Amino acid sequence: MQFKIYDCDFGFTYNNTNYDFTHVNSVTVEDPETTSLTRGANAGNTTGIVYTEGLREPKKFEVNVVDLPKAVFDLLKTIYKARSRVDFYVVDRTDGSSKIAKNGVVAQQPQQLTIDETADSMNVLLRFHSFDVEEIHKS
Repeated sequence: MQFKIYDCDFGFTYNNTNYDFTHVNSVTVEDPETTSLTRGANAGNTTGIVYTEGLREPKKFEVNVVDLPKAVFDLLKTIYKARSRVDFYVVDRTDGSSKIAKNGVVAQQPQQLTIDETADSMNVLLRFHSFDVEEIHKS
């Protein structure tokens, strides 16, 4: 029931075309939505009232891609500037489990964050934001 990076395909869909990332180092997801409890200050209610917070903030995906082709890099920059919608996906090749951020945006202009003589200098950081995230586990 866990995604393993070496078993997954990563990419995004734009205008009904899938663009796969051949080499991904990491994907980090930040989900601000939480369920909590509250009550009045008199503390008469010992069970509390359930509410959800973080609903106005999107779920954030940070993807570290190695050796991103120039054509895809340029397309992502165009998508970012046009504020176009994309679906970001992670699909497990072993059983088809998936995590998909639908109708999202490229939240930050794609960029190379490290320039040096190490392998990290081949990384490009991509950020996707979406309110519609679905995670399906098949095994």
